[in-house]
Amino acid sequence: MNREEFQFFLKPNVSFKESRDLRGHKGVGATFLAYGYTLFLAQSKKPDSQFSVALRGGRDWAEDVGGITPRPKFEAREFSSAELDSEDSGTSIEIMIGDHSNERPRDLGWIGAQNASQWLDVLRLKTPLGGVYLTTGEMSVEVEVSVIALDGTATKARTEHAEYYFPHEINGLKCKNVREIDEARRKIKGDAKVQFQKLSSEYKQLECLWEIWSANELIDDDGDFQEQFGDEEKTLIERHDVSAYVAFMSSAKFWNQFNDDILKLRKGRRIVHGGLQLASDNMVQGDLSVIPLTSAIGYQNNSHIVVHFSNGSPDLGRKAFQPELKSAAEKIAIRIVTIMRRYLSHLRPDTGSLVTTTGKELFDWKNNQIRHRDRSPLDRSFEGRSLPIKSVPQQEQDVIALFHELLGLGVLRGLNILATSQHERYDSLFLCNYTGESDDWRYDSQRNPLGIASDFPIPYESEPKVLEYKFDLVSLIDDFSKEVKFIDQIDFVVAWETGDRYKERFFLQSLLVGDEGSTRHIFGSTHAAYILGEPSRKFEVLLLKDLLSFLADGAAEAAHQRTRYSD
Repeated sequence: MNREEFQFFLKPNVSFKESRDLRGHKGVGATFLAYGYTLFLAQSKKPDSQFSVALRGGRDWAEDVGGITPRPKFEAREFSSAELDSEDSGTSIEIMIGDHSNERPRDLGWIGAQNASQWLDVLRLKTPLGGVYLTTGEMSVEVEVSVIALDGTATKARTEHAEYYFPHEINGLKCKNVREIDEARRKIKGDAKVQFQKLSSEYKQLECLWEIWSANELIDDDGDFQEQFGDEEKTLIERHDVSAYVAFMSSAKFWNQFNDDILKLRKGRRIVHGGLQLASDNMVQGDLSVIPLTSAIGYQNNSHIVVHFSNGSPDLGRKAFQPELKSAAEKIAIRIVTIMRRYLSHLRPDTGSLVTTTGKELFDWKNNQIRHRDRSPLDRSFEGRSLPIKSVPQQEQDVIALFHELLGLGVLRGLNILATSQHERYDSLFLCNYTGESDDWRYDSQRNPLGIASDFPIPYESEPKVLEYKFDLVSLIDDFSKEVKFIDQIDFVVAWETGDRYKERFFLQSLLVGDEGSTRHIFGSTHAAYILGEPSRKFEVLLLKDLLSFLADGAAEAAHQRTRYSD
């Protein structure tokens, strides 16, 4: 900048950008930087001039409602910018996030990012550094992030990929674009069922589906969004060149893994998750909002949708979009979720376990399992016969194996498995088959604490019943919310533990306390599940963790059950 430009570049209506293809052109960003932080340092040079100034206390002045803080003014300072040493011209801006009074940097360790690579990912997700170019070419810009951690360790990260961190780009994620799937299916002769059966495995058991739609595709009467919009909405979409993106995950638990294991931020932060992200002029604006679904609301958490407007003109300062733009974005998001549900058969079932990216090396996986066995051993014997599983379950497949081992050892009895499938709506069918002496089956607090109610006629064989396997009950709640599975059709659930959200939907009556086991219908079940506010039992649950603890020390586990499930 020359002297005149340098004197006025902080004014909110001043911008020196001439191309509308450049991000930002209203001059508000520089104003916000100057008056939103503790300290603002600006340096600019040309071959024949250089300038360096500081603006202190801009935020104090902006937040002062009593008229006490004087308006800050530029302070001249000596030009010194290592970033510009090798440049003929350019501008350097430095801001301080910290204490307003004594200009002390704020501790940013709360987010859990310690190195430059982590901070680059965070900045791509939460700031305009992550450009949104859904239907246009990516802007070429070189970025270097330098970080000094709290312990003094210095790291740097560089990229020329200054773009929003779209979830489908995560390394190792088994992911496909839905247009690719449609194209692959069209090449196969036959009806939809035949096409799916013959489809290559690369299009099945996916962890993520993704897609992008242009403005023309959104308003195309013969496309995915046909008859969704009125004439005024179509005009708005065309005027703002609206585009939309979705990453549709197989499990909402992926967001926890993304935060904890991939970004390696503080556990539970969920810096990104399912929802609707608005963007304008190639930049994300504001936080994610809830996709306003009216049915199958569980898919709100699986769907990460970005709707981008050209010249969207959000309300300056508050980043709030005009109501008609927000309404159009929500309508687009609702329709996108409906479209993505057509492809559910291509996704890996939500088993309740965390997604494991395919990029993990076999060697690391082997070592991790050995470490898990050492940290969380499961060494149990029954009548002199040991459980083959030697570590605490980590996923649904472990639950299935442990359940069948307990059947084989005779700890669980009277359950005849008819079928087990990954492709049908439900996991398994079984019969309750109680034959022989009645005392072998009926509940007795001392002799047979896992027995069934006394009103069952012995011998007894039930009709086929539906069995669901889960790692915990959280993914079952999600299945009900998505209307993938239905409460009234399930008879028995086998899981390792409850998870932390079961109280959102269920009340669990422990069958391991007192004589509550005398109401048991399925041999070995540990709990009866009720929908909150409803009096009738919906299904029975076998929590394997609770069962093993009960078999090891019945009195201690019964006391624990009273405390945990008393309310």
